[in-house]
Amino acid sequence: MDSPPAWPLYIYYVMSVPSLPLYIIVLICLLRLRCYSKTYKTTFYTILLQHCIADIIAMIVFITIWGIRMVPGLKEFYFRYQEYYIAAWTYNSIYFFLYIRCAGIVFLSIHRYLVISVPHHSITMKIQEASTWQIVIVYWVVPTLISIVVLKDTDFHYDALETMEVVAPRPVITRNTLMALIIVAMTCLVCVVSYLALWRFLRKHTAGISKSLQREKHLAFQVLALLCAFFVMFAYYIFQNYFSQTQNTGPIYTMRALYPIANGILSYINPFCILLLNRDFSRQFLRTLKCESVRISEIQVSTMNSHSVQRKLF
Repeated sequence: MDSPPAWPLYIYYVMSVPSLPLYIIVLICLLRLRCYSKTYKTTFYTILLQHCIADIIAMIVFITIWGIRMVPGLKEFYFRYQEYYIAAWTYNSIYFFLYIRCAGIVFLSIHRYLVISVPHHSITMKIQEASTWQIVIVYWVVPTLISIVVLKDTDFHYDALETMEVVAPRPVITRNTLMALIIVAMTCLVCVVSYLALWRFLRKHTAGISKSLQREKHLAFQVLALLCAFFVMFAYYIFQNYFSQTQNTGPIYTMRALYPIANGILSYINPFCILLLNRDFSRQFLRTLKCESVRISEIQVSTMNSHSVQRKLF
């Protein structure tokens, strides 16, 4: 079997150099703003914050156990102690963090639809009034429960010290790729349906949209741009699932080699979406970079006010 290409990993490194530090700064700015404004303590920003944390952890874990697994000294350690879930975590973590971020985009998309379209519904009210710890628990527990199917597998090993490729049983590969394809497909479907329903609502109420609702729309566009990256991951798992059904192992390793690019797009698009499509946050982000104090007057409590704004539309 030919060695899988290494260039996707190099592209991932190039993407990581500017994107990972930028993402960390965006996260720090979000945490800072939560100390000054109720806007950034709302359900939307709490979910978004968890999504940012999941992305950053996923990238750091991927770099640590996959990207630099060939570093002399480190690869000997990984190879020697691979039976202590190191080889298994190298493989299983890919699906674990994928499901966490799938849950995140679903929660964000459904939240956008509910807050803008049906703000007075009892479900919307409960979600908006949920405490931070409740949101955090739901965000992390739901995908973790889904991931138990993957995390319980331990029958993995590195093929050789020279290559450090993870070898997995074919039934496990087939099951996991099919499961990932189904979950990513369901994620895209739920989000697309949410945005189509939201688009229909906004189309009917274009004349009555206020400035506060315009801010809510901008937050929806921010999430919609992030959704585009999931379609890249969806295409990736279509091919991965197809090759896992065949007897030829070569394409499976090739697709695994291409994973860093799909994973990098999925993670690193989010900070750029936030900065380019969230003008309120972008202004505060620039002030943070300049080490200036936060201007409370510039922070709009849009999400919290959406309930009262919507009364004008009915």
